[in-house]
Amino acid sequence: MSSTYSVDSIQIITLALGKLGVLEIGDTPDTNTINNAQMTLNLFIKQCNTDGLKLWKNSELIIPLVANQTQYILGGSTSTLMYDSLAPTVPITDKPLKAIQGFYRNISTTPYIDTPLLLVSKQEYNMLGSKFSTGIANTLFYDPKNLNGILNVYLTPDTTASTNIELHLVCQMPLNDINNQTDIPDFPIEWMNFLVWSLADELALQYGIPMNHRQELAGRANGYREKLTNWDVEANSTFFAPDFRSTSKNSYGH
Repeated sequence: MSSTYSVDSIQIITLALGKLGVLEIGDTPDTNTINNAQMTLNLFIKQCNTDGLKLWKNSELIIPLVANQTQYILGGSTSTLMYDSLAPTVPITDKPLKAIQGFYRNISTTPYIDTPLLLVSKQEYNMLGSKFSTGIANTLFYDPKNLNGILNVYLTPDTTASTNIELHLVCQMPLNDINNQTDIPDFPIEWMNFLVWSLADELALQYGIPMNHRQELAGRANGYREKLTNWDVEANSTFFAPDFRSTSKNSYGH
């Protein structure tokens, strides 16, 4: 017995076409049908990046700091060097979709000491003082763009910080593309049935599937999405605390 069963993209496509009733069991779709379905599947996977937390795509990135450099381009052909903490020698160039948490690690001490950083909105970042004052960072602002993202570090690292400090950024990374028929979608196996029914739903209108059949496909796809979205959450509680930066007392105690 095992628990590692999975399906590749051509199997998902074949199953989806079967749900539509346009492919008999045991038949093989032709090349044009496969290419069309694979394109649809890739577009759907891109859209899935916006749904839910996708906990398995949360990665801890290591971004080497550069003295006197305030902004860092993350992702794309001009990306700053960054590494996944699980593979700290292999540069990655995928654009982080969201920044979730940041901390810096003092590597000049044994054991290392981690200090949390504050992630702020664009408005909060714009209200900060001189963006080019140097020191050890305490605040981050991540600005996602079309092809990459721009990480703004405040304070701007000085030589001491760039030498002794590692910046760690926990980010939601994009789901991988389907490039070959044998590629396994970048999802846990629990999500594969959702992909089958969702692909069938996406293709239904193109194949002229009757309305009542399309409604059943959409209902099943949405039902699986809801179950998975409710399940794909952090297992532990999150605690909130007041932000005293804007509520601190003045010199008169008010």
